[in-house]
Amino acid sequence: MKTGPILFITGLLLFMLGIYLSTYIASLGVLLSVGGGMMLGVSSYFMGKHQVKHRKRVKKP
Repeated sequence: MKTGPILFITGLLLFMLGIYLSTYIASLGVLLSVGGGMMLGVSSYFMGKHQVKHRKRVKKP
């Protein structure tokens, strides 16, 4: 399995868990939400990086 989807699922779960826990323990919930959001951002980088195809440059005369 590739890195992007694993980070996406883990980040989404941490983000949602952080939102839930912030209603009870604010500091722990905020830390988990921020960490999960950062993982979501990193996963979007990896998922986008694998979709881009590099083309060879053609010299124009």
